[in-house]
Amino acid sequence: MTDTHSDPADALTTQQQHALFDILTHHETYKEIEEFKYPGAVKSYGPPFQDELTKSDAPILQNLLSKFVLRLPGLREVSPDFWKTRVADLIEELSKAELSESYDKGLLGVRKTLATAISALIEYPARAALAGVPKREQQRGAKREYDLASAEDVMGSWHDALQEAVYGNLMDEMFAKAAETDDLERHPSLVRAFHEYVVVNIASLMHYTLVLSPEGPTMLRMISNVHNMLPYTIIRQTLKIGNVASMLTAMMKVILAKASLSTVTNWMGLTSGADEGMNLLQQIISQVLYWDKRELKKRADKIEKDKSGPPKEVLSELRNWITQRSRGEHEECRRQSKDQQMSIVAIIMATSSQSIDNLKETQHAQALEYLTLQLGIRDRQEIVRVMCHRNPDHLTAGVRDGVDAYTPMIRHVHQAVNLSDTVWDFEQFVTDMLKTSKPSGAKGQEKPPSVEDYVDLLHRHQQSCHKFLHQVAKNGKEVTGWWREYVHMAASQFKKDGPASSKAPASGPEASLLSAFTKLKPKEQKEVTAELDAWSEYLDDLHAASATRIASIIARSGSTPFGPGAYLARWQHLLDGTVITPDKVHGPVRYGGSKSVREESGKDVDGGEGGEFRQVEGADAGVRGEQAEAPGVARTVGLLGGGFREMIGGG
Repeated sequence: MTDTHSDPADALTTQQQHALFDILTHHETYKEIEEFKYPGAVKSYGPPFQDELTKSDAPILQNLLSKFVLRLPGLREVSPDFWKTRVADLIEELSKAELSESYDKGLLGVRKTLATAISALIEYPARAALAGVPKREQQRGAKREYDLASAEDVMGSWHDALQEAVYGNLMDEMFAKAAETDDLERHPSLVRAFHEYVVVNIASLMHYTLVLSPEGPTMLRMISNVHNMLPYTIIRQTLKIGNVASMLTAMMKVILAKASLSTVTNWMGLTSGADEGMNLLQQIISQVLYWDKRELKKRADKIEKDKSGPPKEVLSELRNWITQRSRGEHEECRRQSKDQQMSIVAIIMATSSQSIDNLKETQHAQALEYLTLQLGIRDRQEIVRVMCHRNPDHLTAGVRDGVDAYTPMIRHVHQAVNLSDTVWDFEQFVTDMLKTSKPSGAKGQEKPPSVEDYVDLLHRHQQSCHKFLHQVAKNGKEVTGWWREYVHMAASQFKKDGPASSKAPASGPEASLLSAFTKLKPKEQKEVTAELDAWSEYLDDLHAASATRIASIIARSGSTPFGPGAYLARWQHLLDGTVITPDKVHGPVRYGGSKSVREESGKDVDGGEGGEFRQVEGADAGVRGEQAEAPGVARTVGLLGGGFREMIGGG
């Protein structure tokens, strides 16, 4: 390796340094999440799963977990078994289940959608926790008035509030004011402005998740099913019990009690490990997934009975590939499919005694669909097996551990707040959200919900949240103290020494990356620099487009089809980059952004378009039309990605 710069600080501009850090955290965060699909990943995670490990194979996730999650009031009191046994075993069991890949299914499933969404969201606090939030030389947040009708003021309030929260006393002021009133209008204009900023961004996220994403209709249907199955009336009546211990005992019986012969025989020692049946929580999980399996099986049976469909031997081989081939064989088939530009079905047949040559194009399409259906059925069977039929039952035990840890907090909140009313407010919110998420208009002229519809939804129900926080802050001084202490601790994790300046030297991970960059060969540096410049321009375009959309929402200048938030573009980038099997026997691989993949992903389990929550045609046009296209950064990730994990992991 050759140092081409005597001073590392001269190697990259400040913008290029930020772009490099942004690229690598973006890819590293998703890579760490994705690696949890492999067995053994949790065993090299480090604390809280393995206290003896000082170096984690998932440094970003471990850093966030250690700094923020493990210190949460209540959760910090859970027993070590909660993490080392309950959570770790559930993660490991799901990994061993080898749930299906988007590549094989030919679509973006709910798991892929949620995994990419989580990655796109948590990479922001991950970057801030690693590099810190630079302190501005002059803070102005608490010393000016903000106009909520001004998009510039609303957007500026977020950055000002962040400065005041990390380096000022904004959090103490908010706690004090929340104890005084539940009226948002009595808070300072800074709080009201950044509250509006948060509302718009949450609405944007909800709109994107439930309306624009291909799996939106499926998620809405599942939320609706769970919502309809929850015994809200019983829960509200139970929460009215005055004695906290009696209330918790009754609530645990409602949610977690099992009643079967195996429960008794296992307790008496007559049997060991017999399935004790399911509690209410597990019954809801099992029933919702059973409805999905039933619809998927109907479609699979239809293909099996189709006289002009694929031969029985082909369908049998596809089932055998799912259930009898190893993970290694599955991965090898995917590799061959990509390398040879053949569909996954064609490769499966090529590695078996069956021939793909005699399949007509329509039969091949049916075979691909059949593989998708069988994978969907197996996924749901495995999830139910791990979550509902496992013995020992780690899910139930984990919930009990959590309730035990949170009992002191529940006791204080129960005394401070009418929790029965809180549950009623939550029920009304979910009902209203489901109603808002349905297309509106005459048949054939339906229009999808807009971002403004979700902003209005949150505005309608925000008072319920304000009321709850006010009652806790006013009547639960001790629990409020716990959360105040936690918020101060969390904010301190984002502090950074030295003022923000374009001339300030790089520090922390950015300084390490700068040093690594100087060790690249001149040709490699040139390639990386070109990608950094393109990525920096891409980020500028994202933020400019986001600012335009938030201004449109605040001004109510129209119906916004795609909300603000650069994280939405990052999320879409991860989805669009997902590699998908070719849909022809011979053909190029597709990606999550391909039209055929989006159309297939938008279908519900019954093969329809989502029923009452169907995705209106062209609903994602705003995403495709306004979103800047992410430039390629493969060279940067390839040259510096591996070393970046070592840097942040302490290697």
